[in-house]
Amino acid sequence: MTPRILLDVPITFDVGNQSTTHAPMVHANIRGHATKLIIDTGSTDHILTIELAEELGLEATPGEAGTDSTGASVDSWTLEMVTAEIADQSFELENVIAITAPGPFPGFGIGGILSAQHLQPDAWAMLDLAGERFVLLEGDEADVTAWLAARAPTLELLRLERAAGDTTILVRAAIEPHEPVVTMLDSGGKRTQFTATAVPDAGDGPQISSGRGVGGGTALGTELAARTLLVGGARLPVQSLIVGPEMDGRGGLVGMDVLRGTVLTVSGDPDRPVLWQVASSWTPGREARRGTS
Repeated sequence: MTPRILLDVPITFDVGNQSTTHAPMVHANIRGHATKLIIDTGSTDHILTIELAEELGLEATPGEAGTDSTGASVDSWTLEMVTAEIADQSFELENVIAITAPGPFPGFGIGGILSAQHLQPDAWAMLDLAGERFVLLEGDEADVTAWLAARAPTLELLRLERAAGDTTILVRAAIEPHEPVVTMLDSGGKRTQFTATAVPDAGDGPQISSGRGVGGGTALGTELAARTLLVGGARLPVQSLIVGPEMDGRGGLVGMDVLRGTVLTVSGDPDRPVLWQVASSWTPGREARRGTS
């Protein structure tokens, strides 16, 4: 049977002034306020900025400080449930967290982050990062797999088992020729990075930033050129790999430098696989518009 399409909207990378960002976003409306929300498979929660929450009159309860992807401390507030409208669909976002707006967010018109896999827990969330569409699907694995394969017949479809860990999208992957490690597929991440333990031949070299976390912290690591990502039997080129410090609960992170140009379909159900459509001849950055942030 053909899966039922619950939502099909454009993805945008446009942040105004003829500039783009690396992060995929959708246009949304919250209490009559138009904003952009990042579609992030690397987020365990839905997040709004505390500035937007206060502007909308949402009740915010102070919570415990957390840490971002770089280890920087992040103050947080609990907003409980928030209704967000995307296109003509309303979504009840549960257990929403508020944080202080990261530096670029206000100028870019970004009001927060949607955890893609948790937008509708019983659905599949497809991030078409080649055709720039965000789609929610309802159907069993076989039907969704067949639909995806027919939709993009030139792409190889990888079926990846979820790795144990948090509620982000975790699979097992490796940097050739090393052993597989738990790896996050992170549509909110800019650069692909692995730990020094996962890539022990990295050596010493110039330090480079993999990007800033939402708390403003910066992760630094050694930059390696022309490495290969091994995942699900496929070999994907990584033009520029960052090898840095240990990560909490994982050995690697695949960012938008590799995800752009592919189709990633995920679910909030950890028993469901990750369906990732890739092209073995695809070169990161060749088809993609490059972000400026």
